[in-house]
Amino acid sequence: MNDTFCSNVERRYFFMTKLKLNRKIYIIFLSVLILFVFFIIFISNKENKTLDSSTSLYSKNINTESAILKIGDTTTNLSFPANTLLYDTLIKEKTAGKIVFSGKNYPGLGFFVTDIGTLHTGNGKNLLYYINGKEATVGVSSYTLKNKDIIEWKLK
Repeated sequence: MNDTFCSNVERRYFFMTKLKLNRKIYIIFLSVLILFVFFIIFISNKENKTLDSSTSLYSKNINTESAILKIGDTTTNLSFPANTLLYDTLIKEKTAGKIVFSGKNYPGLGFFVTDIGTLHTGNGKNLLYYINGKEATVGVSSYTLKNKDIIEWKLK
């Protein structure tokens, strides 16, 4: 009986020790898990801040240029990256709802504007555009805008 009693006591002691050990393991595991989650959140926030600051730095470093677009009595300020074609800027402004224009693309020649704003080709008159007061020598799909350009559309 003594052996059985010792054996039971030993089993209980072993079980209690194992239970305490399991609790310690669970506590350590949960602590590590919580630290890991905080670490991930910290890294994530740091990356977002880095992206935000690099994006703002990037946008400050982009060489943004401006021009003025005159269509009849309407004047629109254009903003565009360096080396942008007039046609691409017109499309951007049209997509943004700032201007309305249409035309036709001729293979090998480029895009010809037939209507822009309140000006419409017809009755023997064609749309021409002027760059800084001089009649353009290339079509809108070939002209690269320059900073401070004044683009003016006229019926002639």
